[in-house]
Amino acid sequence: MHTLIIGAGAAGIAAAIAAAKSGQQVTVLDRNRKALKKVGVTGNGRGNLLNHGELRYFGDADFALEVMTQMPYENVRDFLQSAGISLVHEGDLVYPSSLLASVAVEALLAQANELGVRIHVNTSAKSAIKTGETFHVTAVQSKFGKEKPKASGKMKKGALLEEKEVHYAADRLIVAVGGAAAPAHGTDGTGYDLLTTFGHRLTPICPALCALLTDERPIGGLAGQRVRAALTLKSKDDQILAQSKGEALFAQDGVSGIAAMQLARFVQKNAVLTLDMSETLMGDAAETMKLHEWLSRRTAQKKNAPIASLFAGSISAPLSRAILAASGIRDTAQKVASLTATDLEQLEKAITAFTVKVKGTRDFEAAQVTAGGIQTIDFNPQTMQSKLVDGLYAVGEVLNVDGDCGGYNLMFAFASGLLAGEGTGIREEHGER
Repeated sequence: MHTLIIGAGAAGIAAAIAAAKSGQQVTVLDRNRKALKKVGVTGNGRGNLLNHGELRYFGDADFALEVMTQMPYENVRDFLQSAGISLVHEGDLVYPSSLLASVAVEALLAQANELGVRIHVNTSAKSAIKTGETFHVTAVQSKFGKEKPKASGKMKKGALLEEKEVHYAADRLIVAVGGAAAPAHGTDGTGYDLLTTFGHRLTPICPALCALLTDERPIGGLAGQRVRAALTLKSKDDQILAQSKGEALFAQDGVSGIAAMQLARFVQKNAVLTLDMSETLMGDAAETMKLHEWLSRRTAQKKNAPIASLFAGSISAPLSRAILAASGIRDTAQKVASLTATDLEQLEKAITAFTVKVKGTRDFEAAQVTAGGIQTIDFNPQTMQSKLVDGLYAVGEVLNVDGDCGGYNLMFAFASGLLAGEGTGIREEHGER
């Protein structure tokens, strides 16, 4: 049996290894000049491969949970270890013990090579049809000149020398083309057509796990400032859309950091973001007292100091200025003793609900993941096989499944790829066993 896989990302390579282990002949096509390109930069290059915590998926979340029940964390972990990847935990996050994504990439490609998997890079699939029991895929194969070094030390693809049309035939077709996020790594959304051609439906897509773009006035002067905060995204009618907690990083035009990025998929028109920064301001004292008590003690200690230095030692000067401005306190040269009860109430509000209007999110170029994708209702979560076309499978980010930051998306990619690669769908569902 010949299995053709389109896409050599995490899902595609997992599917290739599983298929080859079960005795199938496997060919993988990838438009990039090297396989697993996106995996090589995951986790800021450290390789956050899995998450051992509570599952957190969005989109067709029930489908994702069924997939992860069929191919749970332990199975995916064992798959990685069987490829020779030593793993280490940082809380619930799981990394290669080397803390280098490149080491995991090398191990997976080495195993694929040992199993006889053929990977054709610089090969972009353009169309797929099924005639009888055979899938026919037309692709464009590109030839490039010699790579050139960049100033960063990385290699730049050489000039395009030649393009030619190539054709493939296979008994099974696994579509693992990814979504539309991070097009620099080969996922630009053009692969959805490979599935919609067969009658599958596309849920509208948008960037996920990316920075929020906001009104610039409240965050003026905060670019580069980091803060631990509890973030709440609300609709224009004050309904809570989503919440997160962790690090927020201010930019000139918005808010980034993991805590903010996790909210991106929930952004609506005219949404509002609030940040509760009391934990950063109070430190360990947040465990034993309320903010208003802390503020009372602080103002008593600093009564003869200028208001501008009220939070010195707790937060940075730029963040202090932003909070004071948000509370309506303009004359910060006055002494702290001049603050009224109303001033303190406004300060407390500015600290616990620092508010900025959300204009949108960064685009797909800056997003880590795609929200939306091919609807899963027409796929079997136990095998990843299409219910519309026998022998057709879809895995990974091309589907309407996205997870929180922290290894969830790669874990789903590996899990779904392993299920599809094993090929149990054909054997069990169509009586070939």
